[in-house]
Amino acid sequence: MTDDAQGTGNPAVVLVAARHPGNIGATARAMKTMGLTRLMLVTPAHFPHAEASARASGASDILAGAEVFPDLGAALADIDWVVGTTARSREISLPVRSPDQAARELADQAGSGRLGALVFGRESHGLRNDELDRCDRLVHIPTAPDYSSLNLAHAVQILVYEVHRVSAAATPSQGPREVPAGGRVLEDLFRHWERVVQDVAFMDPQNPERTFRRFRRLILRAAPTEGEVRFLRGFLSAIDKRIHGPRHRSATGKQKPEEGGGES
Repeated sequence: MTDDAQGTGNPAVVLVAARHPGNIGATARAMKTMGLTRLMLVTPAHFPHAEASARASGASDILAGAEVFPDLGAALADIDWVVGTTARSREISLPVRSPDQAARELADQAGSGRLGALVFGRESHGLRNDELDRCDRLVHIPTAPDYSSLNLAHAVQILVYEVHRVSAAATPSQGPREVPAGGRVLEDLFRHWERVVQDVAFMDPQNPERTFRRFRRLILRAAPTEGEVRFLRGFLSAIDKRIHGPRHRSATGKQKPEEGGGES
């Protein structure tokens, strides 16, 4: 991570499985025009590549600093708030934002000292369901109903413009304030919730992932703060103790800590 990315509070841009190196270069150019610096690439088909450098057109420093990851989980390891792009309607929806709403939420998270990321999927079919599950919010770019196809780099340009616009218009914060929890805090909650769901057998044995996904999306729509997440985990820990006893240990062999049972 660059010092600039940390200092400005601007989100990272994550491209998942980009096939065309020209789109990577055009993304770097779009980012630089709007003051974003951190580019993360998950399993790009061709990178580094001469076409990426040519399309970057003056943003070679963004390409030179690009980080490459083997999967989305590794890319998001230090990210606290994840916004994923989607063009699809879903059976069980996550909160979906317009570009300006997503930019404002990213700015709110940055104001509380949290790192954000905008995640873009494959040129052909976007992000998979398991990748969308890693997102705290989804963002949809409205288009003409008779032709909704957006080039990847064009989608990046629209969203980083909104981030830049909101950032430029923001007034200085009076200090950290409570905003919805995201990233690693929620991932830990989801893993804890899944363990308890398995322990009490509250899931469809034919499709356990659907049960876990419904819980995940219900919690995301509720937008709990970190204090509320601690309260939920305290409740789950109480269930752990009732099922397994007070000395219940995690898979690592370490005794589980008490988790926020006194929150209200």
